[in-house]
Amino acid sequence: MLKFLVSRFRDTEDAAEIAQETWLRIHRLDNPEALKNPRAFLFQTASNIAIDRSRHAAVAKKYLEQSISLNYREDRPTVENGVAAAEALQLIKISLGSLPHKCRDAFLLHRGRDMSYPEIAVQLGVSTSMVEKYIIRALKHLRQVVDKG
Repeated sequence: MLKFLVSRFRDTEDAAEIAQETWLRIHRLDNPEALKNPRAFLFQTASNIAIDRSRHAAVAKKYLEQSISLNYREDRPTVENGVAAAEALQLIKISLGSLPHKCRDAFLLHRGRDMSYPEIAVQLGVSTSMVEKYIIRALKHLRQVVDKG
C-alpha cells in the first residue's frame, strides 16, 4: 500500500502518515474480519484520508495566504497603527489561554520556536495531521479574536 501512496502523492513522509492513519482506522473497527474485501477497503480508506488531507492543506494554505497578505499591507506606520497592533497582540496573548492545551502548545511551538509539524507531532505525541488541525484551529480562533477586538 505504501508504494501506491508514494506513487500517488510523491511524498514518502505523507504516504507513511496516511498508511499509519489507515491502519489505525482499520484497527479501530469493531469487526474487521467481517469485511468482504479487506484489500479494497484498505485502499479506499487510504484514498479517502489522502483526499481529506489534501482538502485541509488547501484550506490551510488559502487561510495562511490571506493572513500573510493582511500582515504585509503597504500602509505607512502611524501611532494609531502601533497602538492597534499592541492591542491586537495583547488580545492574542489573552486568547491563547482559552485554547485547548495541545492546540496552544502546537501553535506556540510552530510560531514561537519555528518547529516543523513533524517535530511538534513527536513532542506532543500526536500525528502530523493533528498538529495541522491544531494550528488551523488556533489561527481561526486568533483571527476571530482580532477581528472582534
